[in-house]
Amino acid sequence: MLQNILLVTDGSAPAKRAADFAATLATRFGSTIIVVHAYDRVPSYLGQPHYNEALASVLEGAHTLTDDVIKHLHEMGVATVVKDVLEGPAADAILRAAETRKPDLIVIGARGLSTWQGLLLGSVSMAVTQRAECPVLVVK
Repeated sequence: MLQNILLVTDGSAPAKRAADFAATLATRFGSTIIVVHAYDRVPSYLGQPHYNEALASVLEGAHTLTDDVIKHLHEMGVATVVKDVLEGPAADAILRAAETRKPDLIVIGARGLSTWQGLLLGSVSMAVTQRAECPVLVVK
């Protein structure tokens, strides 16, 4: 039933709880978990070499975060984990990953590490819930 679970992570406490919930589902159903993390675009106006340094730093942080989540999922007994580190606005990147990966379920934390704009415009989890073509499980 649940062959592929797309897990969204940003390092927040709700994202960690979402990872635990996804791991429980994956171990029960033998699912693959696809760990997705979106990072903000690095502005090109930084120029060289600053742009490359900033991009390398952002990518290093993104890969460290997702690798830590993957390690935790393996410790919880999840056999197969894949990662997607994507550039762009979080909701758009998550929805692109879902369109490409065709998960049976998206698991996302209720609130993340968004900026103050998230309070005014709606959260990433709400945008994903409204626009995803598959079921979305929001974990508090």
